[in-house]
Amino acid sequence: MDRGSPWTTLLSAAGAAGAAIGLVYGIGGVVLSLRYDGFGMTGQQAVAYSSREVLLFHGARSLFIWALLGAALVLSLRALADDRRNAIKARLWTRWGLLGVCALALVLFLTLRVWWPLAAVVAGLAILLAAARWPDSPLARFLASAAAVALVAVAYEADRISYQLDWTCVDVAAGAETDKASERSCGILVGQTDRGYYIGQPGSSSSLSRAPFEPDSRYRLVFIPVERVAGAYAEKQKARVIRDNADARREWLPARIGDIEIR
Repeated sequence: MDRGSPWTTLLSAAGAAGAAIGLVYGIGGVVLSLRYDGFGMTGQQAVAYSSREVLLFHGARSLFIWALLGAALVLSLRALADDRRNAIKARLWTRWGLLGVCALALVLFLTLRVWWPLAAVVAGLAILLAAARWPDSPLARFLASAAAVALVAVAYEADRISYQLDWTCVDVAAGAETDKASERSCGILVGQTDRGYYIGQPGSSSSLSRAPFEPDSRYRLVFIPVERVAGAYAEKQKARVIRDNADARREWLPARIGDIEIR
């Protein structure tokens, strides 16, 4: 098929759109897994109860700012003449250019306590090399640039210690024979389906407690079936992850390498 034909353009656009949706969906899952893990829950299990819409929303929100910055860099590179882009690539691809990049990465690695600046350097280099390596392949450039942006977004989320969350309280009926609410169960809203509510509840507090976000308490995933829900409400609350995880997310980067885990 001719590279300049409309069918080639259409297939490239369809492939890019499919890859973008898959990337946003996957990043949403990783972002929420890191978030729930920060409060002591098993992140992968909690994400399994989140809807596709929620995953897409959080993936898009996490990628939005970084995607704008990546797009600005890509457009700036595209505005350069081909020989300028190739000259930049050639300069970076020399011994001294590679040593300079590696030295910068090493300095960041040894001095910072967060991952995302180091990831941003790697992403910027990847976007630059993709623009020079595949000047006539928009799909390849897009995939490389999208992967670079995703790397920065995930690194930033892995460093976060505070979030804006939905704190939900559910009035739980005493039993099928009465509609009277006998207790109130409060926690982080993880998922809501036609089967009921999934909430992350502080492990050391009473289910009647409304005081949110205990810094020393690991949260547990609780399911409340819809037939026992007498009422519910939610409100936005800013929260820090539990103290152990907050300390772990601000350790020296070399010490954090062995602790990288998405549960």
